[in-house]
Amino acid sequence: MGAVSALDTYRVAANEIKLQMLLRANIIASAIQHGSMIASDKSELKHVAEQLLINNPDVNTLVLLSSDDSSILYEIHTENYSQSLSSLLKKQGRKALKNDTIAPSFINSEHMFILVPIKPVEIITLQQESVQFSIAKPAAHSAMPGDTDHKHTNKHSEFTAVQTLNATNSATEDTAVTEKNFQHLGALLIAYDDDTVQKGTYTILWRILPTTMFGVLIMLVMCNLLLHIQVLKPIDKIRQAMLRQQSGDDHARAQSQSSCEIDEMADTLNHMLDALKERENTIKKMAMTDPLTGLANRVMFHSKLEQAIKSCFESKEKFAVFFIDLDRFKLVNDNFGHSAGDQMLREVSKVLSEQTRSYDTVARLGGDEFAIIAIDVLDIETIRLRLSTIISNIAGTNLTNDLDTNIGASIGVAFYPNDALEPDELVARADKALYRAKNDGRGVYRIYDEKKLFLVED
Repeated sequence: MGAVSALDTYRVAANEIKLQMLLRANIIASAIQHGSMIASDKSELKHVAEQLLINNPDVNTLVLLSSDDSSILYEIHTENYSQSLSSLLKKQGRKALKNDTIAPSFINSEHMFILVPIKPVEIITLQQESVQFSIAKPAAHSAMPGDTDHKHTNKHSEFTAVQTLNATNSATEDTAVTEKNFQHLGALLIAYDDDTVQKGTYTILWRILPTTMFGVLIMLVMCNLLLHIQVLKPIDKIRQAMLRQQSGDDHARAQSQSSCEIDEMADTLNHMLDALKERENTIKKMAMTDPLTGLANRVMFHSKLEQAIKSCFESKEKFAVFFIDLDRFKLVNDNFGHSAGDQMLREVSKVLSEQTRSYDTVARLGGDEFAIIAIDVLDIETIRLRLSTIISNIAGTNLTNDLDTNIGASIGVAFYPNDALEPDELVARADKALYRAKNDGRGVYRIYDEKKLFLVED
C-alpha cells in the first residue's frame, strides 16, 4: 500500500511539473510575440530570445516556425545541445503545425518537446542576410515567475544563434538591403532538459516527504490501535476464557465483544462450552448414577460418604449409614422374571427416596443392596422410627394387586463418629450390623455397638 501511494504521489508531482512547463512555454511564446511586434531590427528580437533562454535555465532549445511552415524564422540553442535532437524537434514541430494544433502541448514527452502556436504578427526581417553565428555572454539575472528552483549554471553562458531568412534576391549582392517584409510567426518550439521533470518532482517530493511520512506514521499507529481494540483485545479475552476453562473454571465464558465477527466467535465458543458442560454433566451423572433406579451408584455413595465425614468432622455433627438388603428378592426373579425384578427394584427405590430428606443420600450398591447416608442425626428414637417405616413399606411393595411378592428388608446401621472415623471402617460396621439382622430372622434392623457388639432392639 505504501509503495502504491508513493508511486501515485510521484505521478501527481510529475504531472504538476509538466503543467508548469506548459504554462512557462506559453509565457515565453507571449514574450516572443510581443518582442516581435516592437523590435526595430533582428538584433532586438535576438536579444529578447536570449534573455528568455537565460531566465529559463532548463530550456536548451528555442525555435520559431513560420505559420506557413516554409521556413525557420529563428532558433537559439545552448552550447551543449544535440543536433539530432534539434532536427527531431523541428520535424515534429512542423508535423504538429500542419495538424492545426491550437494549444500548448507536448509533442514528445520523452524528450520534453513542447509546441506553442502563436497568432500572426508583423515582424522586421532582413533580406539577403547570410547565416550568422554569434556567441552571447549574458549577465547575471533573476528567474522569471513560475520557474522551478533550478540554480543558474554555466551551460547557458554561451549561446549559438542561427538565423535563417527567406530571400527573394541573390546572396551575392555586396550591399545588404533592408526592407519591411511581413513574416507570420506560426509556432514556438521549446526543448527542455530531459531531467527537468525528474528534478522538479524530486523537489516536490522532498518538500512533502516529512508530512507524508508523518501521516503514514499516524495511520500505522491508528491502524495498530484499531487492530488492538477491535481484534487483538477481544480475541485475548476469548483466550483467557479458554485458559480459565482449562484451569478448571467450568463457568468461564467469553464476553461479547465489539465486532460482529468476534461476537459470533465468542457465541460459538460459549455454545460449545455449554454443550461440553452438558455432555460432561451427563457423563458424570451416568458414571455416578444407577441406570435402573436413578439413585446414586456405589462410586457416588463413597464420594458422598467422604464428603459427609469431612463436613461433620469440621462441624462436630453426627450422621448414620444404613445398609439395606432385600429379603427373598431371588424368588421374584425366579417366579416373575428379571423384568419383574427390575420393576421391584424401582419400587423399592421410590420407598427409600420417600423416607429420606433432600440432603440425605440414597444409593443402590448393586443387585438388591441399597444404602442411605442420613445426615444430622440427633434423636435415636427418630432413627428407629424411620428404620421401622422403611421395613414395613418395603414389605408391602407388590408388583400388582393380584401378585404377592412377599419380600422384605433387613437393615444394618452404623454411626459417625461413634462407630468409626474412616469411610471404609464405617461401611464395614454397617455391613456387620446388616449381617446380624439377616441371621436374626430378616425383616429387622440392627444398630452396631462396639461394647454390646450389636444393639438388637427393634
